[in-house]
Amino acid sequence: MHHANANRQRDDDRLELGKLAYLSTENLSLPKARARKLIPKYIGPYEIISCNKENSHYTLALPDELLKRRIHPMFHAKLLRPAIPNDNAHFPNREAMFFYDFGDDPEREWTVDSIVGHRFIGNSIEFDVLWETREITWEPLQNCKDLAALDRYLELHHSSKWRDLPRESRDT
Repeated sequence: MHHANANRQRDDDRLELGKLAYLSTENLSLPKARARKLIPKYIGPYEIISCNKENSHYTLALPDELLKRRIHPMFHAKLLRPAIPNDNAHFPNREAMFFYDFGDDPEREWTVDSIVGHRFIGNSIEFDVLWETREITWEPLQNCKDLAALDRYLELHHSSKWRDLPRESRDT
């Protein structure tokens, strides 16, 4: 326990006014159509524009696309990581804003190309999702239910809801 606290203390020390920090995405309200695992764990770095060391709260200069989502720019130190110059080993995607577009339209589908299959597991269902990256993964209904791709897949199978899909789909 002591070790973790020592690290936390050092992090707090390096979070200074005017310095850069990465922000954890774990509590951000990001568009629900975007699958969680495709969101980088940290985004930024952003400049620290005010800090309250007593309660470990820091305000970041967030870009407009985050402020537009009504994300409050004040965060607890535990959600921040100091940006260490050229620390590529820890943050290979340090220019997160460069490749990760938050977009204006929360309903727009970002990464899913289409659903290419399904399988029933007991009373639940999983879908074979083809991503824009051409990668294919099995995803639970929870990750797919808001996707337009699911509507298209159901239409293709002349089904109005997932429970009506044929029980045997293509071989897994």
